[in-house]
Amino acid sequence: MKHKKGLAATLALCVSLTAGGASVLAFSDVKDEGQKTVVDSLKSKGIVNGVTADLFRPDLALSEPQGVQLIVKAFGLKNAYAAASAQNKISPDTWYADAVQAATQNGLSIPVEVNPQGKMTRELFVTLLHEGINTTGNYPVIMKYNLVKDENKIGKDAVSAVQNLLNMNIIELDKDGNFRPDQSLTRMEAASMIFNALEFVDKHGNGGSGEPAPINPGEGQQGIVPSVTTTKVDDKTSKVKLSAEMPHPGYGLKIDDVKLEKDGRAIVLYSIIQPDPDMMYPMVITNVTAETDIPTGYTAEAQPSGK
Repeated sequence: MKHKKGLAATLALCVSLTAGGASVLAFSDVKDEGQKTVVDSLKSKGIVNGVTADLFRPDLALSEPQGVQLIVKAFGLKNAYAAASAQNKISPDTWYADAVQAATQNGLSIPVEVNPQGKMTRELFVTLLHEGINTTGNYPVIMKYNLVKDENKIGKDAVSAVQNLLNMNIIELDKDGNFRPDQSLTRMEAASMIFNALEFVDKHGNGGSGEPAPINPGEGQQGIVPSVTTTKVDDKTSKVKLSAEMPHPGYGLKIDDVKLEKDGRAIVLYSIIQPDPDMMYPMVITNVTAETDIPTGYTAEAQPSGK
């Protein structure tokens, strides 16, 4: 009888943990099913915790140290010099010193002074999140310019991070098309961004595809593919023009070679000229072109160099 009672108790416990399909990790103050999925996933990976065993406090503002630690945990950033102080004004014994040091060592733009009471702004978090993603590899990104109504309020060093993360579907604008860079970030907003970032890395990184991600736009299905127009000059020569929209005038288009195939195709090999990293460019969609000549009678096709 004792064995039967033990079995019954075990079955009752299993039912209580799974009744109604509820997650055993769920916090009582996270009601939305989508948010539950996000929080439960990150908690199971040791990336987030509740403020208590039962409460997550999704609407609570994230502090600067909490935001840094969240990104460090998410991307597994390590502090190679554990005994070193992250910053002159941060004691090595401070709870967030190790996270700040790890982030700094991995190239994240940590503020000169991390304010333990300061609220993490949306702009700073997105900048650090973008840099955190970059520590895991290079990724193909659709080079599309997004209209952000309050872009003039975003720091010049953060604009590219905002644009890239929008194109990666990691962040989104509010219903009015604003990013609200100076507003503090809530715990739920930060968790959602981290969740989306990890999904992106899993899907497009080496761990997801098994293949290196393209470095330059123009390679792969998600890269920029220029349009092709052919104009007959005379019976011997036709002019081929490649055109593509770029996110700003720093990008260019170059034709590297033309391969004439036996089936009548002229494969126009092109590459994307990358912007000068030391220059600042206005975030204005710019049409770039490149031209070459082919024998009349051939059908031109554009293809990235090295493919």
